[in-house]
Amino acid sequence: MKAIPVRTAAALAMLLALGACGGKASFELSGTIVDAFREPKPLANEGLVLANGDQRLIVPLGATTFKFPQSISYGDTYAITVSQQPRHMSCSFVSGSVGTAGRTATISAALICNQNAYPIGGKVQGLGSGTLELVNGTDKVSVTNANNAASVDFTMPSNVPDGTVYGVTVLTQPTGQKCTVANGTDVMGEAGRSNIIVTCTNI
Repeated sequence: MKAIPVRTAAALAMLLALGACGGKASFELSGTIVDAFREPKPLANEGLVLANGDQRLIVPLGATTFKFPQSISYGDTYAITVSQQPRHMSCSFVSGSVGTAGRTATISAALICNQNAYPIGGKVQGLGSGTLELVNGTDKVSVTNANNAASVDFTMPSNVPDGTVYGVTVLTQPTGQKCTVANGTDVMGEAGRSNIIVTCTNI
C-alpha cells in the first residue's frame, strides 16, 4: 500500500471534516493576464469585463491578475468568459477558464490580450518592368507590374496595431524609375488603411 503524502492527507482530512459538518470547501476564481510566453503582462487598455455565470468583474488598466469577489464551492462548475473586450484590444483565455472546483488545488486561468491590428496598403501608379520594394520598419513587400497595368495594388505583409505609427517608404527603386510615396505615414486607427499612393516616373 502506497503512503499518502502529508499535504494530500491534510487536504483529504479537511474535506472529510467539512463533509462531516455539512460544509464544503470554497475556491477562489482568479487568473493572470499573460503574453505569448505566459509571462505576466499589464493590461494596456481599460474596459475589460470578465464573467462567470451571473458574476461580473471589471479588470482595471494595468492589472496583471484578477480575482472574482465571490468564491465557489467544491464540485461547482465554472466557465470564465470575456463579457466585454478592452478598448482597441482582443482578449481570449488560453488555459484554466473552464472546469469543476476541486479537481485542482487552485483555480487560475490565463488570459492573453493583444492590441487589435489592421492591414495597410494602397496603389502603385506608373510602375514599369522593374521591381519596387516598399518598407514599413522591418516589414517589406516587393511590387511588380507583370501585366503593364496603369496601377498595381499592394498590401504590407504585417498588420499594424491600433494606435501605432506607421511609415511606408521606398527601400529600392525600380530600374530606370523614381517612385514617391503619398499618405505613407499616419497613426493606425480602428480600421485598415488602403489610401497609400506610390507614383513612379521614368528617369
